[in-house]
Amino acid sequence: MDLLRFPGADRVLARHRGVLPQPDQLCGPFAAHVGLHAVLDAPPGVTDLAVAAGTRVWPEDVAAWRPAGAPLLRTGWDRLPAASSVDASGTDAAGVAAAVRSTTDVDVVGVPGDGLTVASLSALLVSLLAGPHVGVLANVRTGALDPRAGFDVGHFVVLFGTSADGSLVGVGDTYAELGAPGQPPGCRVVGVDALLAGLTAPPGRGLLLLVDRRDGAIVRDLLAGLGVVTGEWAT
Repeated sequence: MDLLRFPGADRVLARHRGVLPQPDQLCGPFAAHVGLHAVLDAPPGVTDLAVAAGTRVWPEDVAAWRPAGAPLLRTGWDRLPAASSVDASGTDAAGVAAAVRSTTDVDVVGVPGDGLTVASLSALLVSLLAGPHVGVLANVRTGALDPRAGFDVGHFVVLFGTSADGSLVGVGDTYAELGAPGQPPGCRVVGVDALLAGLTAPPGRGLLLLVDRRDGAIVRDLLAGLGVVTGEWAT
């Protein structure tokens, strides 16, 4: 089944293939940088977004945080503080949203995963096809999203499209190693049930929709009409 791309997704995918892979521990700022291309010609860079998001890096190499074969890349680490512990490293969703709002004129619409069902998530994705340009970030547990990948971490990815019935979703990952044959580099297609599993894995995750501030109310009204709860979540 062919996928239909979200408005602005062609620009997202063009940037995505040009900047793979992510710097280690910077998946949130990386996904935000890529997703912002749906609505901006020249978004802030990955490191600038990481600084604004309060990203902290664990200075040791933890190979399990990358899929097999992915390189260790420390680009931007010289501008970021060290984390006090492994658990304190990286970037949470609140930090990503704050970075986007503080460095751009883009609005962020959060959708907590624990308020979604397969039906409502499908309807949400399909509704975005007819809306304004939008960058779609998903904060997922990768083991729930794709158990066969052998890669199980909290992670940010971009979504670039869906099937007409909302049953399939295009995922742009931050590593080329997680791409599938026949898809753009680093991209694969998953079922909406798998996406929901990734979004609802503890401690609580969800979607961040990046839209022009003039379109924020349009997107919120669209989701309210579907009965989708918006807001940000704690991770």
